Amino acid sequence: MSENVGVWIDHKNACIIRPDEETIQVIPSNLTPRVHGGGRRIGGTYNQGLDSELGHNDHYEHQLHDYYTRVLEQIQKAEHIFVMGPGEAKHEFEKILQKHRELRERLLKVETADKMTGRQMSAHVRKVFLTELAA
Repeated sequence: MSENVGVWIDHKNACIIRPDEETIQVIPSNLTPRVHGGGRRIGGTYNQGLDSELGHNDHYEHQLHDYYTRVLEQIQKAEHIFVMGPGEAKHEFEKILQKHRELRERLLKVETADKMTGRQMSAHVRKVFLTELAA
């Protein structure tokens, strides 16, 4: 039996949808928000606070990488993968998938999608697999 997997992803959580099993697994990101610091004038120069801001953003990038790795672990056995989501996370996750040759070949489609209920996600994933795999 082939396993089709849909992934709804944003920076807050990922939903792994397995339409054959009618299950949705939620993976929280647990990300600490990015720091956007402003400058203050100290002694005639602008101190942007870059050291602490860059360190915090490095921590954010590390957390983001861990989050995407946890999602990847859940879809390793999928034969076909469909990715959707509202923001940039779907494109960032697509780039991660493209780095893995075995997963790159299984990526069926990436699509923009707004917030959905669990039933809406399952129905949309089933519809995409029916139309894409039938073609």
